Amino acid sequence: MPVKEKIKRNENRIWALVFSALLCLLVSVLFDFYYDLNDDVLMKDILAGVYTGEPESRNIQMLFPLSWALSLLYRLAGNLPWYGIFLCGCQFLSIYLFTERLLGFFSGIWSKAAAVCTEGAVLLTLFLRELVFVQYTFTCAMLAAAAAFLFLTAPKEQNAGAFLRQNLPCILLALTAYLLRSEMLLLLLPLLCTAGFARWMAEKAVWTKENVKKYFLVFGVLLLGIGLGQGIHMLAYSSAEWKAFTAFFDNRTELYDFQYIPSYEGNESFYESIGLTESRQALLENYNFGIDGEIDAACLGKVADYAGELKNQWRGPAETLKQALTDYRYRIVHETDYPWNLLAIGLYFAVLIAAVWNRHFRYILELLLLGTVRTGLWMFILYRGRSPERITHSLYLVEIVVLLGMLLWEGRRENRLPFWTKICVTGLLLLFGLAGIQRSWQKTETEYLRREEVNLRLLALQDYMEQYPDNFYFLDVFSTVAYSEKMFAGVDNSLANCDLMGGWAVKSPLTEKKLSVFSISSMEEGLLYMDNVFVVVKEPQGNPTLEEWMSAYYAGKGISVSLDRTDTVSLNGETIFGVYTLSVPFVVKGL
Repeated sequence: MPVKEKIKRNENRIWALVFSALLCLLVSVLFDFYYDLNDDVLMKDILAGVYTGEPESRNIQMLFPLSWALSLLYRLAGNLPWYGIFLCGCQFLSIYLFTERLLGFFSGIWSKAAAVCTEGAVLLTLFLRELVFVQYTFTCAMLAAAAAFLFLTAPKEQNAGAFLRQNLPCILLALTAYLLRSEMLLLLLPLLCTAGFARWMAEKAVWTKENVKKYFLVFGVLLLGIGLGQGIHMLAYSSAEWKAFTAFFDNRTELYDFQYIPSYEGNESFYESIGLTESRQALLENYNFGIDGEIDAACLGKVADYAGELKNQWRGPAETLKQALTDYRYRIVHETDYPWNLLAIGLYFAVLIAAVWNRHFRYILELLLLGTVRTGLWMFILYRGRSPERITHSLYLVEIVVLLGMLLWEGRRENRLPFWTKICVTGLLLLFGLAGIQRSWQKTETEYLRREEVNLRLLALQDYMEQYPDNFYFLDVFSTVAYSEKMFAGVDNSLANCDLMGGWAVKSPLTEKKLSVFSISSMEEGLLYMDNVFVVVKEPQGNPTLEEWMSAYYAGKGISVSLDRTDTVSLNGETIFGVYTLSVPFVVKGL
């Protein structure tokens, strides 16, 4: 085949590859890629061997098949940032696949150029921040969005086997999303099913035996993959110690993410009934509960249940539902979700107008179905009282992609998009993207500079701790919670001689393994009896101080302690962290 003909046949792939590469280059030149949250940093540390000294196949947050595969890569080449490569690879692969399919609806160099320019403007407006500050939840949504778009816009196949082969990439994308962040994929699954239903309704004869077989085969294979992945995960975490920790992890998530910590004052009888003194309840408030070995899954579960009962007393289910509905209506058109909500509304109207114009009235029913599904999902997260941007933006992303897929295939009876629709939609999307780039850029740059400043403090602390590899440092949680890490700069996957005093990994088998590497039996006893174990807290301290809450905790155990500041960590002449050791009368440390 002549070279020119090969290029012509693969021109959409070439366009998509160049576009994705240029977008990646633009982001990497103007910014450094960051892990968005310290959650991703800890997941990476567990996989890479930073946490326990060797790559771990169980990193708690993602399902075992994927965490095992990533840990294997770290075992083979431990100095490479495999987790960062994986997350960024998933994001830009999703963009590549979306772009390649999108260009199939355009012909001619100028129309394709207009399409990719429009896509670039919209991407930079909507989630430049998410491309710079990478988070596994949103990465899951990008994979799911790509799967939905590919399936919704796939060419028609009459044979069930050919249909399955054609949609294997969609299945693999959705399955990878599930293994990466199962809760997020399950939340998005109704939107994916809506996309699948819209694709099915595009068939000329919907309820033929072959069509039923085609769609149930694809959905069945996806469910089979999800079930297999979940089954392997459950088997990997089936030991008694991991089951106990999983219960602890679930109750901790319920308490901190969906409930709250009731104050000790006014709730003394409850806390006394579960054996929590005021000094131990303070550990829940400052998140340093890892020091208390008696705070277990049952304890956290009781506090979460009690908090839920109090919330129901203040505002019952009916009032909570009413408030969620009010919040939902407000967020549709107000600044809270701008510009995501504006684009979603515009696409709803675009699909509606195109459907009425071409008399494809079933699209109106599909729009109603999509609107109903998205309303149900939004009401679910608002009723639960937890709607961070990484979740809301994920919902918007998949919804917008489904709407765009419906619009592109609105003219699929003729297998091409009407010319006027192409011109109008491309022009409006381009204006939308160009109008929002500056705002998105400023928001991302402000966040980037803030992180650079915050990380200077934590990098100074890391440099300090690395000077004393035989020491071990327990870090106050709120002193380090704002820290994140660059994905590809200064990669060091060697064992870290520190750990948080709380967080989602504390009390896990991994924590026990980490402490055993440093011959520490437990956080509580290590601080009491070992002379190379210290506590680190930011200076100036908050209220109560480290000495106040820790002295109160040990006093409740019948042990009188005081804290001595043995060293400090400074930055530009300013003391930013204090390094403390416990002083215990009549105890010789180091024995």
